[in-house]
Amino acid sequence: MVRYDGEGRVEATAVDFPRPQRGGTSQHLLVTMLGEFWRHTDLWLPARAIVRLAEDVGLTRSAVTTALSRLAARGVLENDGGGRSSRYRFTAAARARLVVGTAQIAQFGDPSIPWDRHWTAVAFSVPEKERDVREAFRARLKWLGFAPVYDALWFSPRDRMEQVREIADGYGVEDFMAFRVEDDAFEGRRPAIIDTVEPPRRYAEFAAANEARLKRLQAGELDAREGFRARVEVLDEWRAFPWDDPGMPYELLPEDWPLLRARAAYIAVFEATASLAERHVREVLGELAPEAQAGVLVPATP
Repeated sequence: MVRYDGEGRVEATAVDFPRPQRGGTSQHLLVTMLGEFWRHTDLWLPARAIVRLAEDVGLTRSAVTTALSRLAARGVLENDGGGRSSRYRFTAAARARLVVGTAQIAQFGDPSIPWDRHWTAVAFSVPEKERDVREAFRARLKWLGFAPVYDALWFSPRDRMEQVREIADGYGVEDFMAFRVEDDAFEGRRPAIIDTVEPPRRYAEFAAANEARLKRLQAGELDAREGFRARVEVLDEWRAFPWDDPGMPYELLPEDWPLLRARAAYIAVFEATASLAERHVREVLGELAPEAQAGVLVPATP
């Protein structure tokens, strides 16, 4: 068995993770579930165990089968065997990307991360005949915390120069320009790259729902299976937030911005479900795939 620490560069086009959508999708939820306890290993996980665990978070057997097939086609998972002996694991590229992405998700909304009062700007041009490349490049920029200001001019409040170079190289985008800009160097308005209506509403709803969930956890009202589901659900929803929010520094946001409350609720539920989630995963694997238990690693903190 090999443990992965995410070191080394990842080819940007090697893997196509599903994008988060409102309400979630089976592929996104499956990546969240597997990524939470199976991203650090190259051991194979039998499909029967994946199906059982996915059913415990609300997915149907047919939805899981379809999602596994599509994730394999995307380069996220690789398959070995067929039928009842079918088994899966993350591809090497997916494992490395998950390490990077998990770190970004853990840092999202962290008030202790200082802002250097600089922006990263990217201007680029991709021909219409390469529309797929253009859309994939835009999607990666969005995940990195960029948002368009004027057509093909995108801004992020964080230093993303190295990542921009890597994804431009990975997608073969040669006609681009990336540069850093001081916040007080703008003439006119600073980049307005966040919706000040929809994200706050979602943060407030998320916080309220998970504060209620935390009370149930603290009262011991959830068993191991329910704790496993709670952990996957809270993480899956939290993973979607950076897609719609570029991670603006708090000093540029309204004083009542509810991300801090949402983050606190997320961390509390995440930590409170660690032992329950691990117990459930090990119970299921102990029944269906004892040989796979050595690959399980459930982090106690984000």
